[in-house]
Amino acid sequence: MNLTTRSQAKSQSQAPPKTAPKPATPKQKSNSPRQSSANRKKSSEIADTKAKRVRTGCLTCRERHLKCDEALGRCLNCRKSDRICRRGIRLNFIDIQTVAPPHVIDRPRGAKVTFRDDSRFIASEYVGGFERYPLHSQTVPSKKEDNYTMMLSISWGMTIAHSFDPSAFDLSHAAAVDFHGGQDCWHHHEPHLVPGDELLPHGTSNFARKLAMKQYSPSPLGDPEQVYLLQVFVDEVGCWMDSLDSMRYFTQILPLHAIDEPLVLKAFLACGARHLSLVNSSFDRTKAANYYDEATHDLMNAMKDPNRDSVLCTTAALVLSIYEIMAPLQTPSANHIAGSRALIRECGWTARTPGLGGASFWVSVGMELLSSLHYKWTLSWNPDTWGVDMDMHQHAHQHQVQLFGKTEELWLHRIIYICAKIANFRIAAQSLQSVNGSMNYANELSDVFTEWSHYDSLCQQWFENAPRSLKPLGNVPQWQTEPRSSFSRIWLHKRIAIVSQLFYHTACLLLGKAHPLQAEFHRKMQQTHAHDICGIVANTKDKGAINVSIRCLAIAAECLDTEDTQKEVLVIFDALVKDTSWHAEPIQDELKQIWGWNISHPETVDPAQMHNHHFGLDPTLPIPKGPEFPPGLSNPLLDVGDFSMENHPYQEHYVAPRHHGLDNHLYGSYLI
Repeated sequence: MNLTTRSQAKSQSQAPPKTAPKPATPKQKSNSPRQSSANRKKSSEIADTKAKRVRTGCLTCRERHLKCDEALGRCLNCRKSDRICRRGIRLNFIDIQTVAPPHVIDRPRGAKVTFRDDSRFIASEYVGGFERYPLHSQTVPSKKEDNYTMMLSISWGMTIAHSFDPSAFDLSHAAAVDFHGGQDCWHHHEPHLVPGDELLPHGTSNFARKLAMKQYSPSPLGDPEQVYLLQVFVDEVGCWMDSLDSMRYFTQILPLHAIDEPLVLKAFLACGARHLSLVNSSFDRTKAANYYDEATHDLMNAMKDPNRDSVLCTTAALVLSIYEIMAPLQTPSANHIAGSRALIRECGWTARTPGLGGASFWVSVGMELLSSLHYKWTLSWNPDTWGVDMDMHQHAHQHQVQLFGKTEELWLHRIIYICAKIANFRIAAQSLQSVNGSMNYANELSDVFTEWSHYDSLCQQWFENAPRSLKPLGNVPQWQTEPRSSFSRIWLHKRIAIVSQLFYHTACLLLGKAHPLQAEFHRKMQQTHAHDICGIVANTKDKGAINVSIRCLAIAAECLDTEDTQKEVLVIFDALVKDTSWHAEPIQDELKQIWGWNISHPETVDPAQMHNHHFGLDPTLPIPKGPEFPPGLSNPLLDVGDFSMENHPYQEHYVAPRHHGLDNHLYGSYLI
């Protein structure tokens, strides 16, 4: 019974009892048929107690569980309550708001891609849906326009058309990834793109797709020797390769995929066997050489194939370059240090490349930076082209919200960039001292001082704005240490903080040495940061930071001027390399010469061994005897670090890859 029926029934029950009807007058008799029909109509309305169901009501009334009067424009309920009267077909969508497209999709150069918009056709199936769209001529560009048109249907009631020409912008692969918001945004907003394809600007990689999709081998390794060598690689070698990468690709991700990739697996086994040959004299050294030769042979065969998997080859070459760093007494059959650098450039990997590409970039650049710090070489890869985001003021507030993961890694990359810039600046400042007295000396001195002040400001900004998690958790003064030490005990609780602080103090120390006018005046600045480096390394037990610790400790030790601190730092070196494949004797002997100690056998220092073993550059490079390279010797990677150079690596094996454009592979179904 509806409300009308109930009210009418109540009024009837309260009415007085009816009297006998009076005889009808002639006038009433004449109107009786009309009255009888009206009475019958009224009685039929009262008897019809079945409610009519609303079919085209608004969504606002439906959510409020009210009956809508179905008035167009704005229903009565929404007008009374001053609400938005939302119309449409309620399916299973909770959020029906319309937003603009989050970004545009990068395209291969020269490709014309148009995304078809079917929202107009879908909306035309509903009453009034087609009329909500503007005229078709307003959304479809003319054929003469050479634009990259993207039309995305956001909801059935609205469409947004964008005309965008990415050729007008300098969108390299790395910049495009950053423009899209990184790897997470790539996969979240681009469901039609295959995960893993972001590692190559033009082409695809099955290995990269397996990494992105986490396609692991269902069966483990069965050979006991391979299992043991792979475990040694992960525990002893891969840990310091991951010192600049928070994702730990070489210890936690790549070993899971190496079982299905013999090329990468052999490279891992070669490094593991090489480590054992250095720490255990009874281990057969020929096993390491055999695995290295097999992996090199497979890689050279792959380099001849234009359809090779570039990501897989680059990864294998990078791991083999680590073997060459660890094998100073052997003559490798190929220069994988230069080859891996050239392959990284060919893949277009920079600091902004997500995933394995960015991790490989930092391994290569980090090892070269450590070499350049020791031998005073200019880096072959200009830090200004790395793609590091150096806007530290804009992102200073991020550490208050997110203390871990990508934010910490970004600040680590920033201090590495600053240290690399100062390393190159130090060479320019020293060359200025050699031309002292020239006509342009005053102008050049002013420019150098301005640049020095800029780098000093960068160091201060990094220290002030870096996340708290990258700073020490404990700093015990030297007079409170037990046993008594010449250095403070500085405790950093994780690897990324250790490496960040080591690069920061090294950058400040080098900056104190490179002052154009008052190098001696900044002697105290050098001593302060040198003692901090020694205090960090002495209190660090993480093997993953050993490569950075050795190089930074050697730079700091050069500034020590008392015999007690010098003897203690030699003890720190011995404790640092204990039970590892690293050797500190060449560096210790070099430091003794710098300090002016009397060495009984100075000729026993082998600079070639020290160079190859610790710093990983061209092992075939002829190196003269002596603890230092001649001033005229430049970075070997300057002439061989790119396949576009005349003396590029893999001369007899390299064939340029044949890239399969993304338009044919990914966008084929979208072409009109």
